[in-house]
Amino acid sequence: MDLSSVIGHHKDQWISEIESIDFESLARLTSFQKRAQRKISIRDIVLGMIAVAATARLSFERVAASIARRAKNLYSKQAFHKRLNGSVIDLLAAVFVSCFKPALQEATTSGLFSHFKRVLLHDSTTIALPDRYAPQFPGSRNQNKAFSQLKIQVVCDLLRSSVGHVSLSGFTRNDQRAAPDILSQLQAGDLVIRDLGYFACSVFQKIAQLKAFFLSRYRHGVTLFDQTTQCPIHLAKLLKKQNCFDSQVLLSEEVRVPVRLIAMPVPEAVANMRRRKLRQNRNSKLHPSKEHFYLLGWNIFVTNVGADIWPPKQLQIIYRLRWRIETLFKAWKSHLGLAQLSHQCLAMVRLSVMIKLIFCAFVFRTCHHIETTGIHAGRHASIMRVAKILSDLGSYFEAALMNMTPQALLTQLLHQHAFYDKRTDRKNFYELLLEISNY
Repeated sequence: MDLSSVIGHHKDQWISEIESIDFESLARLTSFQKRAQRKISIRDIVLGMIAVAATARLSFERVAASIARRAKNLYSKQAFHKRLNGSVIDLLAAVFVSCFKPALQEATTSGLFSHFKRVLLHDSTTIALPDRYAPQFPGSRNQNKAFSQLKIQVVCDLLRSSVGHVSLSGFTRNDQRAAPDILSQLQAGDLVIRDLGYFACSVFQKIAQLKAFFLSRYRHGVTLFDQTTQCPIHLAKLLKKQNCFDSQVLLSEEVRVPVRLIAMPVPEAVANMRRRKLRQNRNSKLHPSKEHFYLLGWNIFVTNVGADIWPPKQLQIIYRLRWRIETLFKAWKSHLGLAQLSHQCLAMVRLSVMIKLIFCAFVFRTCHHIETTGIHAGRHASIMRVAKILSDLGSYFEAALMNMTPQALLTQLLHQHAFYDKRTDRKNFYELLLEISNY
């Protein structure tokens, strides 16, 4: 089977999976549908919205026309505008998560991940919005004005290339405040890998209570205690006496969470780069000590995974896999238009980000499918390159959801959207040209 056959097969499989989603149940669950359907079904409304996900800049007219095309019925942009409220975003978020179920194939956990049910990555990305949306999506601010930024929180399963959670908020709801979001997603036996922004001792404690596991870098300044004597540990003094540290400690004076602390030295060039960045940080609240600068020469992790499962030297390799979600965000924003949102109104901002996320889901699953088919031995699919290719083929995605050929879709798009609107207040180029010709 060649690569084009794989992509074609997966496109048909993924489209059929979207078609099989119970949109009516999701609509009732999210309060999008409160009474019996009328002339346009919930299915046609949702699929019509999703179909234009790859469009660079959405408009009410473009989305309404897509819904009408899918339903084979009349549907105005005014009617669509009336349906845009908070419940449609909840509905699309539920559809987004449903797009990853069932998984393409069950992941086989082996080696260092063999003891875990799932490996969950939790991270966020931000998108700048026009300043007028600062009340709804607050961002940073200065003495003169308030800016607006949208923050998208995502939890994905590293092994199955699936997403279990997505939420939208303003930039001011930082990762620290979003740290407890993972708790509602956890199952016993899961492993959570997150960066320092989500470091919260109380959340570590709750993860352990759920019989799940975590891996995080250590945040400087959090107090450590000896598990036996309960005395504070001076980490910098301890590390100066040894080349590696791996021991059970208690984390945080308030919570006293039992964790395994692992510290390993980094190359001097890496340590110096970290120190330069810290010196250049303009945050006036930072007053780094000599101890802080010294600890930048170490990779320091906290986890509740035992040494019998993870040898110390493997932790750096495992933690490096967290970069997968950063690559995913870059592919979504750089190649799939996630940062190119429509700004006509707040409802359109929310709508455009959700339907673009669903298109990102399609690309994510396609990359996973190419990789797991194994048709090219020794070669691995790049999410960045797959995204770049499929971003140019959005019309094929739209045609598939419309049950049309690309040629038929192009004909309809030209018929509906290629002409000037009829206006009495001004004349277009051809009307002016005709007027001049008649003199």
